[in-house]
Amino acid sequence: MFRQMTVVAARPTMVVLAPPGLLSAVFLSAALLSAAGPATSYADQAEAPSDKENAQSPAQIAQWVNDLNSDFFAVRQAASRNLREAGLAAVKPLAVAADGRQSEVTRRAIDVLDALCDLDDVELVESAREALEGLAKNSQRRLPAQRASVVLRAQRLRQQRAAMAEIQHLGGVVSYASIEDGDLVIGQIQLGNKWTAGDGGLQYLTKLGRIEQLKLYGTQFTDEGLEHLTKLTAVQSLKLYATQISDEGQARLEGALPGTQVDRRHGALLGVSGAGDIGGCRVIGVREGTAAQRYDVQVNDVITEVNGKAIPDMTALVATIAKQKPGDRIKLTLVRDGESLEKEIVLGELGEETE
Repeated sequence: MFRQMTVVAARPTMVVLAPPGLLSAVFLSAALLSAAGPATSYADQAEAPSDKENAQSPAQIAQWVNDLNSDFFAVRQAASRNLREAGLAAVKPLAVAADGRQSEVTRRAIDVLDALCDLDDVELVESAREALEGLAKNSQRRLPAQRASVVLRAQRLRQQRAAMAEIQHLGGVVSYASIEDGDLVIGQIQLGNKWTAGDGGLQYLTKLGRIEQLKLYGTQFTDEGLEHLTKLTAVQSLKLYATQISDEGQARLEGALPGTQVDRRHGALLGVSGAGDIGGCRVIGVREGTAAQRYDVQVNDVITEVNGKAIPDMTALVATIAKQKPGDRIKLTLVRDGESLEKEIVLGELGEETE
């Protein structure tokens, strides 16, 4: 006769049929198994290398690169993920693998390099970008060159957009932004009284595309910002109004940016608009509330001299006033209805929005 016995363990309940004499042996075996624990000893566990230790080994990375061309989609996906996580150690193997011979491997290798460029590790980002630039310049391999070029253009546009957003966050005013040939083109950027980042924040300008006009207004801008401003070769017009940039700083800018029109003004304002005329600059407009209005400069007056210096046209007048500071006193000579007049005028202040 066999007796029915129930053994309760960690697994689901089992029903065992055994002769009466074997019952004690069954319980004894269960107890021994429970006490023994896992088959692997603690010593074995200490000596076994972890997945993290193996994760960036050359052999493992080589295997993941090979897996980029696996017949199984899940394996290819896992390989791409693992190579991203491998970071710097994977950059060179990925650049070598993206040789165009296997389109799937080339595409995935370049995509991983692209993803590495978005991380916070400066060394890793520079290495991955250099690898992509090298692939883009390789005229012997059309597929990787085209793919890498597309990725680099997309990266550049992302970087430009991020820089523009940061400039706006720091108090800059961005106007008329558009995208042309894959690059960001900005009509105007103005950094004035609301700008919170001083000279240091000018670094974000170097990450933008073409800027048609850049205006800096205020004493928060000094010669310390020249390290960034001298890199802005794509700026067409640079206006420096009421800044602390020196004469030497202006000369340095003009030397570094020969294609940029640099307009530097110390912050004084007369308040007239004009045009060249026989013998001087004819006034065609007087701005309300300015020094010109307060000292009775009138439309059709012809300004001939400022502080004894001849003024042949509006350009010369602007350049002369630009060297003055708010509160400076100038001697203005003008002709009105054929009569020569002299006026001593205390200049006003060039506002942030004033041109």
